Amino acid sequence: MKERTTEAGDFTACNVKNNVRLLSWVFAWVVTLVLADKAELYEWHSSAFISIAAIVINAAIGLGVIVVFMRHLKGLDELQRKIQLDALALSMGVGLVGSFTYSLLVTAKFVIDAEVTDIILLMTLTYVVGVIVGQVRYR
Repeated sequence: MKERTTEAGDFTACNVKNNVRLLSWVFAWVVTLVLADKAELYEWHSSAFISIAAIVINAAIGLGVIVVFMRHLKGLDELQRKIQLDALALSMGVGLVGSFTYSLLVTAKFVIDAEVTDIILLMTLTYVVGVIVGQVRYR
């Protein structure tokens, strides 16, 4: 009986560790994204090299986020992995259909100031809602 409790405790500790690692990487990625964007927008520098370096650093950290997220998924139990997969599929589908619809709205001039971040926000919100719905459904 104690072995089972220890295994569950080890799994929970590993899961917490993976969550913290993932959140740390996502936070670092968002910080570099905002810094690169605002530095360019507010002209904090005038060097093209610094702009390219900031973009490359952001992309490298973004690749790190992908690797850490994949490890995070592998560390989840089957139910949590299913919830994540369902939420990711929903987000990807909404993003794909939403981006083409948004493109048509821009072409038809119903949307004047088109931003790619609108689609990213839509996908992110869809993913979060998908995870919450999955957690509630399989409670």
